[in-house]
Parts: sequence; structure tokens; C-alpha cells
Amino acid sequence: MNQLLYNKLKEVARSRSIITYAEIAPLVGVDIRTSLGRREIGRLIAEVCAYEVEHGRPMLGSVVVRKDTSMPGDGYFKGACRLGQFDPVGKKDKRAFWAEELERVYVYWTPSLKRTQRRS
Repeated sequence: MNQLLYNKLKEVARSRSIITYAEIAPLVGVDIRTSLGRREIGRLIAEVCAYEVEHGRPMLGSVVVRKDTSMPGDGYFKGACRLGQFDPVGKKDKRAFWAEELERVYVYWTPSLKRTQRRS
């Protein structure tokens, strides 16, 4: 797993914000103007998501979005399906699933939010 990417995504989550694919691509030396570059950034983010799910945590890649839609790309949702986190035939649409998963990421990676939720 790319540690620079992982650390950056944790930083973004802790600040309760999002980041675009274009903003993180240079960090990992990927040119997303090419189809190969877009596939590579998707693979790296999928690797982070798989690692997080394997360790019982929400999909950290939820903080990465497309500049034009302000939502993750299709690869995110396909990966979520492969990881058993999202059922495209289920009751939730993509936007609702992503919004819930993003909030779970924020709660997990923001210690003050975790304390507040435990008290509730």
C-alpha cells in the first residue's frame, strides 16, 4: 500500500474534508490525464479501501472525489461492491451510500467525534 497516499487520506478525513483525484495524483506520481494514470490512481485507492475494510474500518477512499461531480468515480462503487460494502440493487443509491460512508470515515478518523458518539 502506498503510505504517502494513506497518510494523506487520513489527514483529509481528520479535517472532515474531501480531495480530488487530481489533487492526490501528483503525490503518488500519477498522471490522471491518461487512462493508465486514472486506472493506477483507482487501483491505489482501492488498495487503501480494501486494507481499511479488512481491518474493520470504513472505506478511507471515500474522501476522494471527481472534480466535476464532487463524488467518487465509478471504480469506487465497483470496489465497494467487491468488498461487500455496497449493493447496487439494494435500497441505497450511490450518493446515499457514499454520504453515509464518508460520514463513517469522518467519525472514525476524528477522535473528538468518536468520543461524542460513544456518549450518545
